[in-house]
Order: sequence, then structure tokens, then C-alpha cells
Amino acid sequence: MINSDYNVELKRLNQIKPVDVSHLRDVEMVIKDRIDKHSYEPLIYDHLKTLPDDPNLPNVLTKLRDGNNHDDMLQSQYQNIKITNEFAETLGRKVRYLKIRREDVTASKVLICVHGGAYYGGTPEDTLPFLTMLATKFNGVIYSVDYGIAPENPYPSGIEDCLSVVVAAQKNYQQISLAGDSAGAAIALGVSQLCRLMGVAEINKHILFYPTVVHGSDHSSELWDDNLIAINKTQRRALHNNYTQFKQLDTIMTNYYTDHQKMNLSAPILSPLYADLTTFKETLVMTGEFDPFRLQDEAFVQKIGLVGGKVKYIRYGGLAHAFLNYVGQIPAVEDSLNECVAFLN
Repeated sequence: MINSDYNVELKRLNQIKPVDVSHLRDVEMVIKDRIDKHSYEPLIYDHLKTLPDDPNLPNVLTKLRDGNNHDDMLQSQYQNIKITNEFAETLGRKVRYLKIRREDVTASKVLICVHGGAYYGGTPEDTLPFLTMLATKFNGVIYSVDYGIAPENPYPSGIEDCLSVVVAAQKNYQQISLAGDSAGAAIALGVSQLCRLMGVAEINKHILFYPTVVHGSDHSSELWDDNLIAINKTQRRALHNNYTQFKQLDTIMTNYYTDHQKMNLSAPILSPLYADLTTFKETLVMTGEFDPFRLQDEAFVQKIGLVGGKVKYIRYGGLAHAFLNYVGQIPAVEDSLNECVAFLN
């Protein structure tokens, strides 16, 4: 049951307007701070404050995949939403996806979503709590792709799976947009580049939740400097420990994704920060204030803006990585889905 405080906060967030930020030129930026600025959402802080100093992320695949288990996500049910298992059979591949839609959809639009999970985890079913909510608001069809995850299916297998779904979808829809969260967003951006280079489909819009856009970066660089993030001093320790944890995760997931093979990690299909950013003509990026990927996301949107792309960047106060997992619990998550609908329509 949604309480009145939730709805009041949702309404407040909806009324926040874009602002000018000096270091993000040519970007439409919206900062949706909490009323208690520069502090974590309590639900998120309750988790992060338990991290030890100098946390050590175990590089054991079974344990890492357990960390991607989202059984505690709210499984909201909507009577007018239909979910079916489908398969795309193109490019010599057979790829499963979930087709999610309202029964009264009239527009010939499809949003193809790529789940997160650090390349080695996650399933389309993990996306159902937030994608079913999105489907109640979006006049179009949503696909959630069951791409092959690493290390069993290393780079570029996941990108090729998603490309296969796009090629199949373009036969049935007039507008194709791509979405992804975290590592899934990086895969979606790789797919978009291939669509343009190969001429197989035109991608209308891109929606990226807290994307990882660069691999092999220097963890002592400004892209990872948590001292650049303003935060309530009593919560600084939790922020630093979370950044420390994500630096380890960045290395671990890159190694699994590339199957520990030597390759150019700055290749644009792998690290979209170095892509021809004119590819991403209309892009919405949404990131949490305390997400360890925030600084690379801001570098990414800045570069899109500088090459003349239409880019909107929304930063949610108090949120960390993977905030979609809190759908139905934190109003900002539903607000981000409302922003998706406004962007797509």
C-alpha cells in the first residue's frame, strides 16, 4: 500500500525543473535532491552503513551472483499487463525475451531493455517489478532480453544477442528505443553503435540508468574520486567504502566480461565513453547522487552535449547504484519511470 507521504514526495519530484550546471554544458540537467540534501535515502543507508572499512569483494562467481539476487524486490501485479515469453531468431541466433505490454497499446513503439548484473548476473525476470510499472504508463511494447551472461558467454556475445532482438523487432515496429541499467546500459550502447555501423536498424532514443560507460579506467582518477561528492559528513565513510567496493567490482566484472583476454578496453563498443557520440542522438541518463558510476556518467553526458546530441541528465539525491530495485519503496524510483515515459512519448 502506497502511503500519503510517498505520493507527496512523488509530486514534489515531478515539479523540479532543469538547472544550469557549469561543468555540464549543452546538457539539460535536473537535480532531484532530497529535502534533506546530500544524505542517503534511509533504506539505502541502512544497507551501506554495514560495509566494513576497506571492504573486500570476494571474486567467487557463485557469491557474486548471489549478490545479484533480487528476491526482495516488490513483485507488483497489474491486471492490464500481459507478459509472454518470446524468441527472436535472426543473425543465426535464438534469443529469449519477455514481451511486456498493456492490452490497449496503440502506438507502434518498442522499448528494448537490457538488464544489469555486472555482465555475469541478472535475468529478464529481475526487471519485471519496474518494467511492469513502466508498462502501465508507456503507450508501447517493452522487451526484456535474456542475453547470454559472462563468463559462459563473454564479450561480445551479449551484444550480439541483443542485436538479434533489435533486428527482429524492426520488422514489427516503427520506432525502436533502447534502455539498460548499469552493465546492461553499456551493452545497449554497444548495440546502438552496431545498428548504425551495420545499417540494420535506426535507434530512436536511449534510456540509461546509472550506466557503466568505461572499462579499464584508472581507479585513482577523477572518474572514481569520492572526495568530489558532497555528502553529510556522518555518511562519508559509507560512501567511501561503497566506492572502494565498486572499484573492485569494476575490475572483476571487466575480467569476467572479457574472459580475461587481452583486448583494447577503450574500444568504443566496449567502452561507450570513447564512441562516436553523434550515434546517441537522443539520450536520457539517470543516476543516483552517490552512485560510484556517477562521475563517469557525467563525463559521458558532457561529451554527448558537446557534439550536439540531445541529452537529458537527471541526478537523484540520496540514491546509490541499482536504485530500480527499490521500486514501490522510494518515490524517486517511480519518478524515474515517469521521466522515461515523458521522454519516450
